[in-house]
Amino acid sequence: MKGDPSQYDIIDETLDLFRANSLFRNFEIKGPADRTLIILILYVSDCLSKLGSQRSSPSQIEAGKLLNTLSVDTFAIPGDANFPLNAHYAAPASRADAGALLLNFLSYKLCLNSGN
Repeated sequence: MKGDPSQYDIIDETLDLFRANSLFRNFEIKGPADRTLIILILYVSDCLSKLGSQRSSPSQIEAGKLLNTLSVDTFAIPGDANFPLNAHYAAPASRADAGALLLNFLSYKLCLNSGN
């Protein structure tokens, strides 16, 4: 998912606005981009939780390994019983749509981890 690095994208927006958006109690969902942003904010929160749960602060290399493992771990998508926001997301219409959604989320997660 390499794009033009000079273009502001959803990854940049997630990182730039993480703190402000994660503090909102309510978030008006206006479309698919907002839904993607919410999922990415949840993922960044998971990353910070993973790093914060270590007994001591991990080195940059250790942190990279932890986050790379987290990015490829199985994760819930809309429609799964353990997806935290099922009330706000429609389940994929087909198995193919679910696969495409998983690939997109994996791609986003890997971009966030690599800083690209």
